Amino acid sequence: MPAEPDRPNVVLITSHDLGLHLGCYGVGTGKTPNLDGLAASGLQFNNAVATSPVCSPSRGSLLTGRYPQSNGLIGLTHSPWWWRLDEEEETLPELLGEAGYETHLADFQHVAPDVKRLGFDYRHSADHKADETAGAAREIFADVGSDPIYVQFGFSETHRPFDREPADEDGIHVPDYLEGTTEIREDLARFQAEINYLDQQVGELLRHLEEHGERENTIVVFAVDHGIPYPGAKWWCRDPGTEISLLVDGPDFESAPPVEPVISNVDVLPTLFDALDLSPPDRVEGMSFYDYLTGETENAPREAAFTQFTTGGDESRGVVTEQYILIRNFGGGTSSTRPMPIRRAEGAPTGQAPGLDPTRSYTTG
Repeated sequence: MPAEPDRPNVVLITSHDLGLHLGCYGVGTGKTPNLDGLAASGLQFNNAVATSPVCSPSRGSLLTGRYPQSNGLIGLTHSPWWWRLDEEEETLPELLGEAGYETHLADFQHVAPDVKRLGFDYRHSADHKADETAGAAREIFADVGSDPIYVQFGFSETHRPFDREPADEDGIHVPDYLEGTTEIREDLARFQAEINYLDQQVGELLRHLEEHGERENTIVVFAVDHGIPYPGAKWWCRDPGTEISLLVDGPDFESAPPVEPVISNVDVLPTLFDALDLSPPDRVEGMSFYDYLTGETENAPREAAFTQFTTGGDESRGVVTEQYILIRNFGGGTSSTRPMPIRRAEGAPTGQAPGLDPTRSYTTG
């Protein structure tokens, strides 16, 4: 029988476009018992804030512990934007790999076009099928050796298109910033079906952990990239665009009342490193909540989180506290240096336009 790892395993589960649309966050019309159970057995962060209301920059902050303006990944990695992490940036799987972890990616990541850039040892289930993503846990955790493992499960749910039949038998939750038209309600019913399915697959993933005896020795983090895919939410620095579900369970993160102070997704990496008794790089800009969460201090390490949105002239920056949010919309006329034009030039290679530096940092003029 293999020796138990000295440090706990780490599982990071990410999902798309979910915001706070879960039962544990007050949405009573869906069926999310597995994620609600994760919140009940561990920690639920009620004021978790993404650094950006779009996918890649938020996920880049999660994996580097650094803001998009610092790590270079200010916008989306794919056409027509083509943003990239700066070459010197180190990611969570890279850093844990250096600390002796065996690192796995199951399916989706959307931080780098080449998954090798992120430092994973193994890749599983890359076809965006949620049941295969969850099923990868069966294979991965069947053979845990003397080294701990880090596994990142990336679900493409709940990104559009919504292909499942509407789930409206328990009603439809319509956020107060949306008008409850017939069209909106029908679309939200399909969105709810995607959420229900995601929860089922997270349950399967956790069941595989239990079956292989690894649940008690694994820190599980569930992190959403940004707000829901509706007007006024995703792609906006308003609360509905940057508020995210963040749940953590496992050693040192046992059941407790919901965490109310504001936390940013740049804080996840340094908090994890403290829990693992590792030192994060000096470049990390996030703040560790470990001492606060374990009761070593009564003071949360931050009072405000910071957000940004950068694309096609619609520049925004935000400051978020428990009570207030301040947004500065720069709009047209902002002076900035981009890694390439907003639309790829004719004949330009995939990745960047000719003559432009993809590692150059963004500055607001």
